[in-house]
Amino acid sequence: MALTTKEFAGRTRDWRWLAAAITAVVVVAAVIVVSRSGEPTDQPGQQAQVPGATQTTGKGSVLPQQPALVRTPTDPLWLTGAPHDISWQRVDGVPLPFSSSDGPAQIRGAVASGYSHTPQGAVMAAAQISFRLAWSPDFTDVVNAQTAVDQQTRQQLIDARSANPLDPELISQYASAPMAFKIADYNDTAASLWLAFPGQGGQFRFARAALTWVDGDWKYSDQFSPMATDLPDSPSLDGFTRI
Repeated sequence: MALTTKEFAGRTRDWRWLAAAITAVVVVAAVIVVSRSGEPTDQPGQQAQVPGATQTTGKGSVLPQQPALVRTPTDPLWLTGAPHDISWQRVDGVPLPFSSSDGPAQIRGAVASGYSHTPQGAVMAAAQISFRLAWSPDFTDVVNAQTAVDQQTRQQLIDARSANPLDPELISQYASAPMAFKIADYNDTAASLWLAFPGQGGQFRFARAALTWVDGDWKYSDQFSPMATDLPDSPSLDGFTRI
């Protein structure tokens, strides 16, 4: 059985940020994988071919970026609007979102980077980084390049993943794409948000993510806003924006 959120969180009392990251991507057997329009239909492990996407040597194909579509703070949908032109690609058997407005703009190996400095860019970064942290065989590259945490915490994450190899069959069966998001708090240097995932019996599960703007891009952080509290499962997506 793959490592669950509880198992990760129980390893150390300082891992609340890690539990939130893994919650976003490790879907245990009780969760129903919902098939919906817009999600990838290709076989797990294959990379979807997206019209207009630029093939790279990395994992995934970036879409041509259109800066004119990037939202600004004066946009009424600054905090609630979805990224533009989202498409889904399977990478290492996991559905990942790609947008033409908010990134990722480049991919090198397992590291997808180049997100817009907007709430929408933070959402894209949260989905991409968290999924690659938890599912990618090359997770070490993602940890080193895209986590803004101290070296001890970074090494703890690497050790935990290394000690619990993931079953590709489990990944293909239970890795489910996020259905919606909600921004909890946002400023120029940090973002905290929730991603919503399909759960059992018509319920949704919510995973927190914290990001910080470092060196011109979003990176995963362990510094959550006080406004980003844990949310219980719910049958409603009120206040969330569908992806």
